[in-house]
Amino acid sequence: MKTPILRALATLGLSAALGPVSLMAQSTTIMARIPFDFTIGSKSFAAGEYRVMEHSSNVLAIRSADGRPAILAMAHGFLPGAKSGEAKLTFNKYGDRYFLSRVSHSDRGWELPKSAVEKELIAKKASSNSVVVAGGQ
Repeated sequence: MKTPILRALATLGLSAALGPVSLMAQSTTIMARIPFDFTIGSKSFAAGEYRVMEHSSNVLAIRSADGRPAILAMAHGFLPGAKSGEAKLTFNKYGDRYFLSRVSHSDRGWELPKSAVEKELIAKKASSNSVVVAGGQ
């Protein structure tokens, strides 16, 4: 008799403790209009409007506004030092190719690892610069 009650209390306790964490992760949504084609990992995306959300700890979900192209990308956290409420997507540009490198929102930020293609361009000493696209909620 005690075991079902203890299980129920443990489940309620975990739900109460973890519920706010999942709500917090879902609250970070960035909408951005990206004016150029770009790459994340090995997947290419067309210019357009995209939604970036924290899927789970250090995993970002990037999806086009129409819901079709999507990817889950591993990322490392960093402190962006951005103004409160400010959202940015930073791309590394090599020639005419753009690679998503950072996503930041308020006091949170995620850095994406360089893909094999991006590393190859770096090894070939392709000139690069950063391009920032402002996003909103």
